[in-house]
Amino acid sequence: MRWWRLPFTGEPYRSTLFLLLSVPLAIWALVDGGGAQRRVAKVLLAREPAVSRVRGLAAVPLDLVALVVVGYCWTGVLVNVVYPIRPLLGMSGEYRDSWGGPTLAGAWAVHVLGGLVFWFVVSWMLRGYVALWRRITGG
Repeated sequence: MRWWRLPFTGEPYRSTLFLLLSVPLAIWALVDGGGAQRRVAKVLLAREPAVSRVRGLAAVPLDLVALVVVGYCWTGVLVNVVYPIRPLLGMSGEYRDSWGGPTLAGAWAVHVLGGLVFWFVVSWMLRGYVALWRRITGG
């Protein structure tokens, strides 16, 4: 796959959904032996791992770190693409001193470019996360 096509596929979004569900599923694996985690991974990641109670819990540190990093990157995408509504999110809305200022159009254009960079980076980071998760859980 070419590097620029990944964000336009469904893979990063399914991976994000799996990442959000991964810690609760790992905890639930203690009860059902990893059955729910296996089924969700099969649907969202398109591959059925050989998860068990231990393997499901072994991926939790990776899941937590990835959740923080990927969450930060998705926030970067959102906040930069919708730059003019930053004051509604409790952020500074002053664009005269920001990158691309002194006009709102310039500041928004520069921040949209940054948001697009975050969008590409987070897509590839999620691909790496899924590869590591599969390796840990025997997928």
